Amino acid sequence: RSPGAAMPPPWPAIVGAGLLGASLAAPAGNGYQSSKVRLPKWPPTYEMKRSTLLMPCNSSGWHEAGEALRYGYVSYDWANAQRLWLQDAESLLTAQADRVVAADPDGNTRVGVYRNAIKAFNWFGRITQEKLDDPRYAGWFIQFKDCRGPESNRSYDPPACTREKCSCAWHDHAGQLGGGSQDCGRSPCGGYVFDHRNDSFTEWFINDFIISKDTILRNGITEMYLDDRVELWGIAEAEGSFLRDTGLSPEDMKALKDAFDRNMETVYDRIVQHGAFAWQMLYDGPFVLPQYLANGTLKPQGSVRPRDCARTLRAYCRPNSTLARRALAYTHNPNADNATVQADQHLSVFLLTRGDYAWIGYDYRGCKAQPYPRPAEWDADYGRPLAACAETGSDTKIFRREWTKASVEWDCNAGRGRIGMMWEPTAVIV
Repeated sequence: RSPGAAMPPPWPAIVGAGLLGASLAAPAGNGYQSSKVRLPKWPPTYEMKRSTLLMPCNSSGWHEAGEALRYGYVSYDWANAQRLWLQDAESLLTAQADRVVAADPDGNTRVGVYRNAIKAFNWFGRITQEKLDDPRYAGWFIQFKDCRGPESNRSYDPPACTREKCSCAWHDHAGQLGGGSQDCGRSPCGGYVFDHRNDSFTEWFINDFIISKDTILRNGITEMYLDDRVELWGIAEAEGSFLRDTGLSPEDMKALKDAFDRNMETVYDRIVQHGAFAWQMLYDGPFVLPQYLANGTLKPQGSVRPRDCARTLRAYCRPNSTLARRALAYTHNPNADNATVQADQHLSVFLLTRGDYAWIGYDYRGCKAQPYPRPAEWDADYGRPLAACAETGSDTKIFRREWTKASVEWDCNAGRGRIGMMWEPTAVIV
């Protein structure tokens, strides 16, 4: 769940970014983002509370269902409740989702769980362990080049063995909890790599690993976070010397990437067909907010140039544009860990440009033991939009949108927004 926007290194170098050390800059994180516009099958809502999202990770134990129910879209990270598990994150993710679903009989909060689409974590649960430990499925995992077991151990970085256990399937330890001391089956605990070029793997990956009774076929789970992706330069969030130690050529990587991309397109279509959605189908809302310090003070030289701001908003306000039709996430709060800072400014952009499917809130911000600060503005009633946003005149660089209970404006010249609530007359009793 680290940003996919960074430029890759030149071939054949590879980026190493641990799962826990990743920073975030886009809704898709390090996952595969398709160019195809996909929208949920469920009816859209403009109710503000249900238009908020959260990716919680409680470091101390279960995440409180009460906080989850304040949001409309909640997606649990793999590391949630990490003090309760060392080698079975899969079942605890399901149990965490069940706790929220049980507390929400009306289904107002959509709940999601994590899966990794390219890294095969055998500490994640038995579904991966069983295949990894069975030599009949060796073709489902990328292998170390010329591996001969323990005698090849120090030929690779990371090595093939941990303590007394060895595996010729390539693996690293990025983001791994427990220091490798836990029991992950016959193989060392680690992050292995699925080989999407294998047709028999594809069937299992789609119909057992991703779409299952522990994910979107389960009552109340309607969302998934599908982490990581394949690029020509390697695997997102893999550490060590992946290309050197596997011997994969540029042609091999192209074939792996093409197969992975095909599988993900199929997975995304199937998820939507099942009435669910994936975080990686979300796109960013517009970047027109100035940059602020943590206390909400404007950063020096932090303003967006008015002409750039106006060009961006024209693209989002254009009726039936691709940007206007996508499902959007507005997670770049002025203070990434405290959305109450300049909350009205971020919300102005949200209300101005959001479409039928849009959420404002927090993406992954690390594992915490405290609730996420929630702005009061996220619980107000703005009604429904009466039309799309529009510029107030020729090149004014001021954009406005009317809602049934509010008027919203963003002034690119000033770099400021405004939300004006409609006056509601008190009923007169005759």
